[in-house]
Amino acid sequence: MMPIRMMLMKRRRRTMRRAALDSSDAGQPRLDIWADPKGELRIGSLAVRVAGEGRPTLLLHGFMGSNRYWGAAYDRLADDGLLLAPDLLGFGFSRGPDRGYGPDDHGDALVRSVAELGVGSDLLVVGHSTGALLSLWLASRYPDKVRRVVAIAPPLFRDPEHARRQIRQLGRLEQLFAFQDWAAKIFCRHLCQKRPKLAARLYGVIRPDLPEPILEDATRHSWTSYSETIKRVIVAAEAAQWLASATCDVELVAGTDDRMLDLDFLRELSGQHPHVTLRIIPDGDHHLPLTQPELCLAAIAGEPNSMQTETAV
Repeated sequence: MMPIRMMLMKRRRRTMRRAALDSSDAGQPRLDIWADPKGELRIGSLAVRVAGEGRPTLLLHGFMGSNRYWGAAYDRLADDGLLLAPDLLGFGFSRGPDRGYGPDDHGDALVRSVAELGVGSDLLVVGHSTGALLSLWLASRYPDKVRRVVAIAPPLFRDPEHARRQIRQLGRLEQLFAFQDWAAKIFCRHLCQKRPKLAARLYGVIRPDLPEPILEDATRHSWTSYSETIKRVIVAAEAAQWLASATCDVELVAGTDDRMLDLDFLRELSGQHPHVTLRIIPDGDHHLPLTQPELCLAAIAGEPNSMQTETAV
């Protein structure tokens, strides 16, 4: 465990310097713009936060996230519509099976949970990271249910090797927990499940600027939901095919500083498919819904804004 501890210490020094540069003039971290969202948490096939009424917007969080990732800034989506923010299968307060966390498992659970709430179609699906991939799965498998997709920071890859190459660029710690099952398994079973408060503090070493509730919710998963979702949803790299087969309009939103993404590949995809638009956010990182909520909301609304927009020629 000593190498892990040393990497965490080095990462803390580096990320603390980065957080200091991102602080406002008042000395407050930029992610202090996050606040706890409103809504009622309903438990069915999945735990779903529900607010408002009208045309439905489905917000899908990313890997190791929860419905609270979509903070109070997104409450306005419930002002004139129905906001649905689930915890993905096996994450947050959504209990999951002992095994079975492939795209079909996640997607079918989403469809069931939405149906339980009386929503069968006309969904505007907004996903972040892993949630963005699942939003494309929904659009591909259930074209009659999805009216539009906004995929924020979507980790789309050509094939599994392309995915592995991109993840290797993130850093040694990310590689360790993505590809070395022994390390991730120890951390997950002995910290996330048995000592979640300590695990949340360690996550804070990696991202000291993330809000505490987001760090706490990052511990709410099982080893199986963690490991199978990485392998079967992200690294399996099938989402580019789902994007191609979708029939609704799809907007990809990506930050120029997001090392998880291959922007050239996203440009290639948007150039190939007339139903796909790519919006580039200068200086944006992987956590755009947290760091750039207004720009994300503008994309959700389909509004023109200061972001660079690229469409198929």
